[in-house]
Amino acid sequence: MSPFACSLLIPCRNAARFLSVLFEGVLAQRLPFSEIILWDDGSTDDSAAIAERHGARVLRSGKSVGPATARNELVRAARCDWVHLHDADDLISPDYLAALAPHAKSGTDLIVCDADWIDATTRAPVISWRYHAAEHRAAPVAYLLTHALGINNCLYRRETFLEEGGYDAALVPWEDTDFHIRLALAGRRFVFVPQVLTWSLRHPGGISMDYTRNWESRLRCLQRYATAMPPWLHPLLATETEKAAAALALLDSSAAGEAITLCRRLGGDPPSSRHPLLRVLKPFVPARALLRWQEARRQHGSAQ
Repeated sequence: MSPFACSLLIPCRNAARFLSVLFEGVLAQRLPFSEIILWDDGSTDDSAAIAERHGARVLRSGKSVGPATARNELVRAARCDWVHLHDADDLISPDYLAALAPHAKSGTDLIVCDADWIDATTRAPVISWRYHAAEHRAAPVAYLLTHALGINNCLYRRETFLEEGGYDAALVPWEDTDFHIRLALAGRRFVFVPQVLTWSLRHPGGISMDYTRNWESRLRCLQRYATAMPPWLHPLLATETEKAAAALALLDSSAAGEAITLCRRLGGDPPSSRHPLLRVLKPFVPARALLRWQEARRQHGSAQ
């Protein structure tokens, strides 16, 4: 066994078509994982059999318990001091563990690499996630409120993960980003490695493409933070809540009204845009309608 021991943990539900590609990167690791455990969350395909053929230990759930609970159970089952959770439908660089392991020193709780979200078919880039240690160090909670940090980027100290309670099963998705903000609130130590070592595949069946569900879950988080975080963070929370309100308004979600109410409670006055037309219409037109127009205009502009 390598002096550095890390468990690879894969939550999985009906991901047979993705697993062989993921395992190409897993089995090509320059520094191998000490163990591989897959949680089969009530799959009806042959995900478990594929994982076992590739050397994984499979834990089976009689019924689906959801991704957050599956991940928490995987961490409890792990035997190593360090763990890496990786979604079954995403990719991992053969250099992943070799690049991150040297940073697993005493006092470090979480090691983070950069990541790209790419189109599953064309492999074209969709979003590039880049993280800057100095900016995070200056204001850890504020930084993570505006720089979402997902599951595939992270190497956790297992003890830290368990001490902080793991992922919140009531949140799907955003449970991983929420956990990282909670780690920052608790003063846990992050280390950032500026290398792209994981790729998240954007495909029609993926939860990242369910925009309404994503923004509604994001709003649930912001509602909690409004109560738990100090007042000096409220202006930033108001800005993030206005973003959620605009996206939800464009998606015709009833939660847009909740977001607008929260934004105002945090001291915001949506829409906060300086666009001349919005400023003229603001006293006469409901905020929801103006935010919807503003978001549609923004998305149209970014698509050009």
